[in-house]
Amino acid sequence: MWLFIAAAFFVSGQGNTLYQVNQLTPKPGMKSAFEDSWKTHLDKFHNGSDKRTVYEVVSGPDAGTFVIVQGPISYADMDKTLPNATEHSLDIEKNFSSKLESANNGLLVRWVDTLSYRGDVPAQLFLLTATIVKDGKMAEYMAESRRSVLLYTKLNAPFSFNTMIKQQAGSSPTVILIRRLKDGYKELDSDYFHLPNDWFKNAYIKDYGQEDWDKRVKLMVDDVVSRTQRFEKVRPDLSSK
Repeated sequence: MWLFIAAAFFVSGQGNTLYQVNQLTPKPGMKSAFEDSWKTHLDKFHNGSDKRTVYEVVSGPDAGTFVIVQGPISYADMDKTLPNATEHSLDIEKNFSSKLESANNGLLVRWVDTLSYRGDVPAQLFLLTATIVKDGKMAEYMAESRRSVLLYTKLNAPFSFNTMIKQQAGSSPTVILIRRLKDGYKELDSDYFHLPNDWFKNAYIKDYGQEDWDKRVKLMVDDVVSRTQRFEKVRPDLSSK
């Protein structure tokens, strides 16, 4: 099971590029009860400086799961202990832990500005693609992703996305591309933006050459361990004000 986010706010500078992610799956028949308990907890603990943004997974085997995001933060923020930490933990244990089938906590990801494109475009729906790259190939993969962003910028591509890198990934380096579906699912129809056939490939070959295109195709296929996708939607009613 993978845990990723479609974070709503991204800031650069001062080290604030990290997001902590928790994924909570309510027990069967307990979704509404969990939502009510979470709202009470949110109002009590997370409408001040310690905010949360909540997303719901709406496709795949994790549909119905909630993704709770804290951030942006820095590593220095992780050293801090909130004065109400004990009360916070007891509230979780008392009010909604019993309503959960599973909880996966503590995933840490880093937003990469240079690998993101128009990442502040507002959206309610998101397509997340998690790519595990072969060990030792991450630098090459990120360099190629940077080329893509530069080319999308030059071409004024009509879509938008953010890129996150999983931290402490060990021998399974992971890239999470978060497509921001401003106009909804219809953006994914092949003719929605009326782009010419092979528009990106032709522009890439023009700028970088056929040989580099062939290397790109090999990298994106042969040097990838796996890719998984899912849709998420933001839940403003469950998020901090």
